[in-house]
Amino acid sequence: MPPEAVMRRLALIRYLYETGVQQSRQPEPLGLTSILMLHDTIELFLQLASEQLNVEKQNQGFMEYWELLESKLGRELTERESLKRLNKARVDFKHYGILPSKLEIEGFRASTTNFLEVNSPMIFGVEFNSISMTSLVQCAEARGNLETALKLIEQEKCEEAIDKIAVAFAQLIYDYEKRQTTGSFFFGESFLCLGSSSIAIRGSTLADFVDTVEDSLEALQRAVKVLSLGLDYRRYDKFTQLTPSVKKIPGGDYYIPSIKRERAPTAYECRFCLDFVVESAIRLQEFDFEMTHASR
Repeated sequence: MPPEAVMRRLALIRYLYETGVQQSRQPEPLGLTSILMLHDTIELFLQLASEQLNVEKQNQGFMEYWELLESKLGRELTERESLKRLNKARVDFKHYGILPSKLEIEGFRASTTNFLEVNSPMIFGVEFNSISMTSLVQCAEARGNLETALKLIEQEKCEEAIDKIAVAFAQLIYDYEKRQTTGSFFFGESFLCLGSSSIAIRGSTLADFVDTVEDSLEALQRAVKVLSLGLDYRRYDKFTQLTPSVKKIPGGDYYIPSIKRERAPTAYECRFCLDFVVESAIRLQEFDFEMTHASR
């Protein structure tokens, strides 16, 4: 396993890759910018690989990485010609306004994916798909639950994993909300603590009404927050369909009410939800940075 500093940079590379993949699947012209993100992903990977293998490179072109790294490795890197075309498409688009086709973008996405998946274990000794982006999450509680979820996914305990991921997202939003008690992104106090059990109403029509109102207001509040914070609402909608609702004991822990699942989540669905939480964390951290600097 590479050192922690290297893993953090690999996590950033995977985040850029995931962002580029999402962009590449958008309709034209929105998907065109994906070639910039995919190119940056490859370039950062090659730069880190040069450092990992102690290869000297000063002011040389993008494609010259291949020869330098291959001479050190004693074997070929994949996708040289296809990524040469990506490099040319990026120059044409950025500097001359020549637009790549949708088919070209799909090819660049596939080439980038293959390059990372094949060369990552060869250079860094780690499978690219196993690289965790959780180290990029600053909220300690949420990061801890995401790391636990990763271990549970590896153990094929997907139901337990999805619960940890759901709690991590609730912790993330609550942590951000707690630090933003004034200003445009405060939407009132949390409803997580206001169920019928919290106010000692049980076994009555009134209790059902209180819980229904609580769930409706909580869902509306979450949706407004997600939209206002610039998170991807479609991905959020899929996330909520895959994860259970989370409650919070006043002044205490988070918990998931007893639910009957129609089926257990798959490992792919767990990873989708985990990646969504990480992406959300990065977005919220970006807001923190922008607001801090704006106040200076």
